[in-house]
Amino acid sequence: MIYLKSSVGIEMGQEDLLITCLRSNFAGGVFTDFMRISGYRQRAQDEVRSEIDGFFKRERVNRENVVLGVPRKDVIFRYLDLPSEVEDNLRQVVLYQVQSFEPTEDEKLCYDFVPIRDGQPGKKLRVLLVMIRKSILDAHLDLMRQLGIRPAVITAGSAALANMFLGTQGNGRDKTFILADLKTGGIELAVLRGGVIVYGREAAKQDGMSWKQLLLDEMEVAIGKARLDPEETIEGIMMAGEASELAFQEIRDEVPGCELIGDRLRFEMSSQNKAILQEAATSLGLAYSGITRRLSMKLNLLPAEYRVRQKRWAYVPTIVLSLCVAVALAGLGLQNVIQERILSRDLDLAINDLKGRVDRVNALKAQLENLEKQAASLEELLSQRDRNLEILRELTALLPSDTYVTNYTNNDCTITVQCQGPPSTSPDVIPKVAKSSLLKDVTPSGVIYKNAQTGKDVFSFTAKCEK
Repeated sequence: MIYLKSSVGIEMGQEDLLITCLRSNFAGGVFTDFMRISGYRQRAQDEVRSEIDGFFKRERVNRENVVLGVPRKDVIFRYLDLPSEVEDNLRQVVLYQVQSFEPTEDEKLCYDFVPIRDGQPGKKLRVLLVMIRKSILDAHLDLMRQLGIRPAVITAGSAALANMFLGTQGNGRDKTFILADLKTGGIELAVLRGGVIVYGREAAKQDGMSWKQLLLDEMEVAIGKARLDPEETIEGIMMAGEASELAFQEIRDEVPGCELIGDRLRFEMSSQNKAILQEAATSLGLAYSGITRRLSMKLNLLPAEYRVRQKRWAYVPTIVLSLCVAVALAGLGLQNVIQERILSRDLDLAINDLKGRVDRVNALKAQLENLEKQAASLEELLSQRDRNLEILRELTALLPSDTYVTNYTNNDCTITVQCQGPPSTSPDVIPKVAKSSLLKDVTPSGVIYKNAQTGKDVFSFTAKCEK
């Protein structure tokens, strides 16, 4: 299979490291592999790095497009309400706001932001500001560097999960959703509206508390804090994380609209990866951020001086591969046309070679048909019966030797016969003739008279031919 781009998402959990590989092709995304490294912070770095190296080797992907999701407790979400007039100079205004949040001059904050647009111009401009302390970010980068990873993007896992969900839902950016990421120790709940997180909070799961109670309590707080309009409706509650399936069993009958996020994703994947899709959802969202340009929230907490900038020549292999793919597709499209033209040419040559033979065969066929017609005519002529001759032959055999026919006519199979014979034999002629197989309806005709010259009786009879 041809892949256009590959990305690896790494989620830094409190205890485990979750790694997912997502590839893109002409049909969409392909979820190819997932790995959980348990207790990565306590284990020997060489051992953890060996497992990571095995993952990249198995997937045959490079490490240039790695998206890292830092723990939620390390990320600060703030919402800024600013006058709409500052939109043209928004980046500088946000910088001033970030500096006001820094506790000391030595403790810097790394940040990125996304404007929240509600479609109502003229009001205040709202901005989602995401920050992380530089010291914490440097610690994460040092750990990743020791594990052989140099991320191209660092972001919050919830933002990446929201980007993946919104990017695969078509018109999902125009609706309001609640997104719940349920880990074994707690929940991170976010409200998505207008394609942006308008509220986010992380809460721990207390001993003895059910997932249903925790989710209902956090949803109640979220609806109040997100400042939803009175007529605004929540399209659905999307659940992700390794504990989501258990929580879904508890709450689905009481809270309508609850769904597992895996039921909404349309990536290609094996049945094995399908089974762990809920567990891998956040790391899959991180990998999705690495292969998709049009993200609802494009956030990168990595400082500009740490980012890897590809030079123009680095795009040459991608361009060459794209051209090769385009040429291959064009070749596939033209293959049938070229084959049809070659086949048509070969057929024309074969027809020209056989044309002389076909003409000779057609001439012989015409001669044969003419001879068959002549033979049929001769056969019909020879098979015709001379019925008059047969009747006369029959009469000669039936009439007495001293009686003979003097006149014979055949008018459309109506026969009139005149005979002469001795007076003693003339009465017996009609019964004898009536026995003929060639004649029927034999009846006397006219009167019997004597020929003065011969002294014999002259008599006539009529009959019909037996057709």
